[in-house]
Amino acid sequence: MNGPALVRRMLDALHEEGVEAALAFVAEDFHGVVPPELSAEPDTYDGHAGLRHYFDTFQEIVDELRFDAEELVEVAPGAVAARGLITGRGRESGIPIEMRVPGLYRIRDGKVVGIEAYPSWEDAVAAGKQPG
Repeated sequence: MNGPALVRRMLDALHEEGVEAALAFVAEDFHGVVPPELSAEPDTYDGHAGLRHYFDTFQEIVDELRFDAEELVEVAPGAVAARGLITGRGRESGIPIEMRVPGLYRIRDGKVVGIEAYPSWEDAVAAGKQPG
C-alpha cells in the first residue's frame, strides 16, 4: 500500500471505529508534533499513549471531531504531505470549528511513525523532501 493510501485508511479507521482502530496503522515509536506557532498549547505526543492523549484532549472540548485530508501527496519515499482539515463543534458553545492544517506524515515499514503540523502547504512539502 502506498503512503497516501495508508494515511487515508488510518483516517477512515479513525472516523468509522475510533482511535483504537486507527492505532493499527501507527508504529509504537510514533512521534507527533504540534508546534508553538500553530497552537496555544504546543506539545509532542509519543507512542500510542501519546496519540490517545492528543485525541482525548481534543474531545474534551470538541464534539463531532473529525480529522480529514483534502489532499495527500507522497513527496518522497516515506513522506506524505497532507492538506489537513479538522472540523467539529465547540462542546460548550456549539460553534462550528473548521481548521485547515497542513501536515506531514512519516511512514516506515507500513506504519505511520510521525505527524507534524506546518504553517503552510509549502512548508509541509519542503519538510517531506528532507531526510526524516
